[in-house]
Amino acid sequence: MSKTDQAYEALKRDILAGVLLPGDPLTVSALEARYGFGWTPLRDSLSRLEGENLVTSARNRGYRVSGASYAELQDIQNARLVIEAQLLRESIRVGDDEWQKGVLLAHRALSRAPALEQGMPEAAYEAFEIAHQDFHLRLVGGSHSGWLRRFLEQLHGQVRRYQRLIVLRQGVLSDTRTDAALMAILHSTSAIDHHTLLMDAALDRDEDHAVKLLHEHIGITFLPDVPNAP
Repeated sequence: MSKTDQAYEALKRDILAGVLLPGDPLTVSALEARYGFGWTPLRDSLSRLEGENLVTSARNRGYRVSGASYAELQDIQNARLVIEAQLLRESIRVGDDEWQKGVLLAHRALSRAPALEQGMPEAAYEAFEIAHQDFHLRLVGGSHSGWLRRFLEQLHGQVRRYQRLIVLRQGVLSDTRTDAALMAILHSTSAIDHHTLLMDAALDRDEDHAVKLLHEHIGITFLPDVPNAP
């Protein structure tokens, strides 16, 4: 792996993990001291991350970690829903025995993961995050559309960033009331029961019901009754 790739992976990991918070300045001198990479790999990495909407730049202000808002979270989840629903439909239509086994194994792992709680230890959250991500990707893994799956993985990265801010970095995304409401919804939708229903519908090849459950699972993130959500 090249120095540029290493720098890119290190910066992306820390942005998605909430180590580098929304709005944090990303000066090359500070990044050199923190990560040990030179100017060229860091500059190239920042350009790549800007293309993924994880970093922003402005004349005379340099680079910063992209901001985070409730409105953007809604936009990300809308995009995710469009792509993930399409991939789920295709997986149900063409998924083979290996796809079914993969979904069952991922569901078992998720059932054993820690429950999602605000302020939970980071190691416990990471165990949940890995299992949850794997279940959703396995569920759409029967699809043959490589491009859509790559787009979905990028959106999942953005969703994970927001979830970490809500669970582990309270007050960064929005105000206390909105954070509490979002955490209550995440706690509910992360429970194994809803994932079991989603799995059963998919493995029963009940395409319309599975997509309906997916809409509920993703769409429930939206909070139309929170008036001060940014």
